[in-house]
Amino acid sequence: MKGIIIAAGYGSRLRPLTANTPKSLVEIDGKPIITYPIDALMAAGVSDISIVVGYRADEIINSIEKLYPSINFSFNKDYDGDNAISIFAARSFIGGDPFVLAMGDHLISSSLVTTLLSESTITRTLCVDSESKNSSQVNDGTRVIADSEGRIIEIGKDLKDWQSIDTGLFMMDTEVLDNIKYLMNRQGNKVTISEVVQHMADNGRHFQTCDVSGQFWADVDTEEDHDSVTALLIKRR
Repeated sequence: MKGIIIAAGYGSRLRPLTANTPKSLVEIDGKPIITYPIDALMAAGVSDISIVVGYRADEIINSIEKLYPSINFSFNKDYDGDNAISIFAARSFIGGDPFVLAMGDHLISSSLVTTLLSESTITRTLCVDSESKNSSQVNDGTRVIADSEGRIIEIGKDLKDWQSIDTGLFMMDTEVLDNIKYLMNRQGNKVTISEVVQHMADNGRHFQTCDVSGQFWADVDTEEDHDSVTALLIKRR
């Protein structure tokens, strides 16, 4: 199983912490943020990993190669676009196989990945949390509504009624790449992952939900998130 981790963006919302450091290398509890998803994937047996870089790519590559000499990198030249573009940028690494997708600014535990790998019944699955409470999960979280069979029918940050929060951990297949390409042809590089999931749902090619409620994960978008997640990790020691 291959893994993709997205780390191409500017991280502007995390300023001033990203003023002189790429977002993925900002430390939380003594470790660069991106090491959390890398370690989680590897601990769950997903060791063939490509990190999608763009903004300040050389700095990220130089730092990560020292920690993980065998890791692969894909380059997203359109890193000023939205996050689905980073998936498409890794298509040569992905090949024709299903893959796990994680966000470079999400801290996840390996148990999320093992749950995803053990419970996915189709190759398009999103781990969701129906019991999200921490501010770093809920404040800017992508909201999800699924039908009675657990298939995603609506996804987005602005949903007023919702059942769960998107944790940023996916199982995807190459059909997703085809749909990203379709939307890129219509919208240029402004294509989000949520838009792809919604587009596929609207056309009967749904993502399944995998509920990982109670397992640790956090999304670090702002300095407030950084501080709250740091405090949470210290408390968990």
